[in-house]
Amino acid sequence: MRDLLRAASGQRLSLPEYEADFYATVESVDGPILKTERIQTFREPGSPSWEAFAAGRWDEALKIAARPDPELAQFFADLHGRGSGLHRLRIVELPLTPYLIWELNFLRFRAEAGEHIRVLTADGVSELEREHGIVPELMVAGGKAVYDVRYDESGTPVGADKFVQPEIVEGCRSQVRTLLARAEPFESFFDREVNGRRPPVAPL
Repeated sequence: MRDLLRAASGQRLSLPEYEADFYATVESVDGPILKTERIQTFREPGSPSWEAFAAGRWDEALKIAARPDPELAQFFADLHGRGSGLHRLRIVELPLTPYLIWELNFLRFRAEAGEHIRVLTADGVSELEREHGIVPELMVAGGKAVYDVRYDESGTPVGADKFVQPEIVEGCRSQVRTLLARAEPFESFFDREVNGRRPPVAPL
């Protein structure tokens, strides 16, 4: 995927521009939305659950994550009604970082709300990455656009590069689908590697 993006020219978007553009595209999306996550530690300021986790308040972080989110459930229901859906590929390195222990607990509740999540360990992409570079952080909005999400050195999102060339969109979509097909269902990975675990140290 990285090789496809390097060979093309994208539209640079700030974080507010990316968020507005992505949700506008979703309104007319013509297929599943595919998301890749490869970075092992992000910062998510503005997420109450992440902020509690980052401050070392683990039980509070889980309690916040478990709160029902009617807007999120409606978002997934609307996607389903359009014949779409959000399919997340989470690539993980073992042993899990403290952030990933939090995120995978958080994702459990997104899965219950309607997100489709599969997990692939890093050795499952090692050959691909040796040949083409690290798997990027993508949002593939059906056949309409690919957003290559950008982060600063701390793992905080700062915006995205948008690509609409059909060959880039289709190429990325095809590769993500291939990886999703090889990935493990979220539930079995969570039960084996995450359930009941606490981060070993405070992240900050």
